[in-house]
Amino acid sequence: MESIVKRNIRDLDFPLIFVMLCISVISCIAIYTSTYGKANPATGNALLGIPPHIVIRQIVWEVLGYVAMFVMMMVDYKTLSKWRWWIYGGCLFFLVAVFGFHTVNGAHSWISLPAGLSFQPSELMKLALIVWTADYMARMNEREYPDYSFRGLLPILAVFAVPFVLTLKEPALGQALVMLAILYSMLLVYVQKKHLRFMVGGSAAFLVAFVLAVGPFAHETVVLLQHQHILHPYQTKRLISFIEPGSNPTGAGYQVLEAEIAVGSGGVFGSGLLHGTQTSGSWIPFQWTDFIFSAIAEQLGFVGSSVLIMLFLVMLYRMVRVATSALDDFGSYLIAGSVGLFAFQIFENIGMNLVISPATGITLPFVSYGGSSLIVNFLSIGIVLSVSLRRRTLRFD
Repeated sequence: MESIVKRNIRDLDFPLIFVMLCISVISCIAIYTSTYGKANPATGNALLGIPPHIVIRQIVWEVLGYVAMFVMMMVDYKTLSKWRWWIYGGCLFFLVAVFGFHTVNGAHSWISLPAGLSFQPSELMKLALIVWTADYMARMNEREYPDYSFRGLLPILAVFAVPFVLTLKEPALGQALVMLAILYSMLLVYVQKKHLRFMVGGSAAFLVAFVLAVGPFAHETVVLLQHQHILHPYQTKRLISFIEPGSNPTGAGYQVLEAEIAVGSGGVFGSGLLHGTQTSGSWIPFQWTDFIFSAIAEQLGFVGSSVLIMLFLVMLYRMVRVATSALDDFGSYLIAGSVGLFAFQIFENIGMNLVISPATGITLPFVSYGGSSLIVNFLSIGIVLSVSLRRRTLRFD
């Protein structure tokens, strides 16, 4: 393993690693500024939900994330294929076990661990789904007569359906939507061209028809979904506040409204670190998690926000570049799933800070405060680096 790394070190995607380091620095600065003066560093602030030593904790999680990333990089990604069912089954077990633990913010999403730690099984499940689906697609390509019809997709849909329903049951709508994004992104690079045109065209037609049909009755549709127990009350309120901005400025729409004000007040160059009125004034609840982008936009302005978005775009570009030069289909599909994972989360999180998409509780990858999501995200990047190290089969030195 070590010889492979030394021999192929020139194939390691160093620009991707550099981008990750830049994003990590921005994350720590944003979390520090969004919690500065709001809590005692040693005890935190239970009222605002700020844990003790939040910045130190984030740095520790970042370090652990990089360790996990480099360990995953050293492992041959092809070994994941052999463990696909164990990985999927183990994550599914935890996804069921989470219902035996107490709710956090009204959801069965976390499993409690000693020392006050916890982890979110749905985060691990996203990675498990990528591994299982990538292996299935790669094996199908190797068959003498591959089945790319709908019947051939049924095993994939079944494997996704179980954790998708369980995640909705928690309820964690945002995580469930990310699973759909992973599925869609992997199908985009798997299906044949004739099916691809049908898939993309059908999706676009469905969205247009849905907006035209439901748009005038959006409020009534959301309420109906709640009555059918498809949406929970708090999800209904979030969607209504998105459909009708300002309808509930002191309730479900408060957090989004304050985040929009913070982004707008940042202007071109921002108000400066620790000088944002919305951020420093604690106007945005849990700003260090779902709404961390508003803290960056207010303090660093359009320029600082654009730098972060550009770093994300470079990250996705480097991932796609590795995928196109992967040694096999399995490696390409692994990265395709990760690209879908990150792209959707980035768009949705920034979108809800700009009020162009509803608030779903999705964090900003590598930037928001958290442990489970950060480790899983770094593991995904580790898989990308593992693929990049093993791109070449012949070398004449």
